[in-house]
Amino acid sequence: MQAEIEVRANDWLINSGITGFLNIVGKENVRIDGQSMYFSTDILEGFETKYFNYFIKEYKETLAWHKIVSYKEKMEYYRAEEFASFDEKALDDLNKYTKDVVKFYLKKPNYIKVFPLIDPEANITEWLGNLTTITISKKQKFEEVKVEILESVKSTYNQIDAIIDFCASEKGLKYLGAKNLIYSVINKGWSGVSFLFKQTKFIDPYEDYKTTFLDPVFEYLDTDLSKAKYNCFICNQPIKTLKLDLSFMNDVGFDTARKTSHVWDFNNDVATCPVCRLIYSCVPAGFTYVYGEGMFVNDSFSIDKLLDVNVHMRESILHFNNEGINSNNPYRALVESITMEKEDKRRYELADIQLVRYENEHYRFNILSKKMLYILNDSKTILKSLIRCGYKEGNLNINLYKEVIQHLMNNENLFTLIHKLIFYKQTNANGLYYNMGHVAGILEINTKFLKEIDVMTNISQKQLWFVQSCGTEFKEGYYGKKSENKIAGITYKLLNALKVNDKDGFMDTLLNSYSYLAKPIPSVFMNVFSNDEAFKSVGYAFMLGVGGERTKKEDGGNTDEK
Repeated sequence: MQAEIEVRANDWLINSGITGFLNIVGKENVRIDGQSMYFSTDILEGFETKYFNYFIKEYKETLAWHKIVSYKEKMEYYRAEEFASFDEKALDDLNKYTKDVVKFYLKKPNYIKVFPLIDPEANITEWLGNLTTITISKKQKFEEVKVEILESVKSTYNQIDAIIDFCASEKGLKYLGAKNLIYSVINKGWSGVSFLFKQTKFIDPYEDYKTTFLDPVFEYLDTDLSKAKYNCFICNQPIKTLKLDLSFMNDVGFDTARKTSHVWDFNNDVATCPVCRLIYSCVPAGFTYVYGEGMFVNDSFSIDKLLDVNVHMRESILHFNNEGINSNNPYRALVESITMEKEDKRRYELADIQLVRYENEHYRFNILSKKMLYILNDSKTILKSLIRCGYKEGNLNINLYKEVIQHLMNNENLFTLIHKLIFYKQTNANGLYYNMGHVAGILEINTKFLKEIDVMTNISQKQLWFVQSCGTEFKEGYYGKKSENKIAGITYKLLNALKVNDKDGFMDTLLNSYSYLAKPIPSVFMNVFSNDEAFKSVGYAFMLGVGGERTKKEDGGNTDEK
């Protein structure tokens, strides 16, 4: 048996597996040398337990298991005060917990299978059958029947105690946590084998993982491979068969028996050794997942740097976030991770960084160029102001921070978003959680983006600020003439012209409007004819001024107050 195993960094998939492996076993237990990772077979002893322990440690607070056991704290609170503040709302919470948490999760077949592994003497099915919600008839008032209700609550609490103690036990966390993670995190990376094989004969997921991924490694290392005919297509080590392929990897692998057209000359050579297969099983530990979406930064300068940036991102998302875990956390954490001050100099001097996102069961790829990294770093203050900003489109809640980052990662300008935000404000749409100052910040980021990609070099940010002030003066001019009712129509025409790149229409409307005010049009508008980006930048800067809030009077009221 080999004393030390080497795994080298390669493409994004194996790199995410290496990152996951290091997260599981600990960086201190391996030897890293540039693009190579070396480890002893000793650290593979009990690896199946380390595997699940990593996921449990990182995602514990997102598990259904946590929803079940965390209710204990609320129960102890009411018990300590002898139910003095227990009211109708507390009863509703108890009933929702009973029905939508305890019974909903613990009646799932995947949980039921592992109950005997936790405590073969416990009859959870019977406990759940005896657990019922506490109801009050429509004719009754809570205060009138509070004494009877509290007796029922105390009895229910005793039943829940037994269930929580069962779940919160060491084996309860071990098996219920593992089952939860299998279908909420691990299945995002791979499926169809081991405990994710629908017809698996194992009840214990730990034993299932060990049999599928670990035992073949030890067997492989003890095998004489001198006459092996094939090679692992990842590490090029000799292998005897082509049995271990990548068909179990989501959105990457394929069935080599049924889809022979996917390989050269219909002869499959896509096979791995058991060691690489073990590393691939760690891909879910290399990604960071929130609400089914995953993210991995393939900063492959070295394995050390690869691990550091992803660990920093994961910690920012799952642990060091005071606002709770939400859908825009990965993007915020990504920006923080790749713009760390100690890394700035190195990052701007090196090649571009690959970002891999797992969304809607597919992988999406972006290249974070050196220019993009500069924009993100230079716009951190503006981006921070957008974290709590957003708007509603139908039933969807759109976060501005996430939208801006996604546009930049896709190498797209922000004009469409800026237009939408100004239009929504002008039409007083419902569900808007931003002001024109936030839109001005997005326009500033967009200006930096356009300059970095060399499509707009003749308009400066100072000029755009001046144009915005011109828009404010323009609006005040109409208010001064008691013609503020004309502003909505002018705004509509100008926004339409901007949307379709109609420079002539925009300038005609602007000239007519300034003629009405008997004022000359600012000379900066002559620059709009240089290119489409300059036209839109100047145009939207002007619209920000026209659509912005009016200045306040000395007494604190707005100038448009009657």
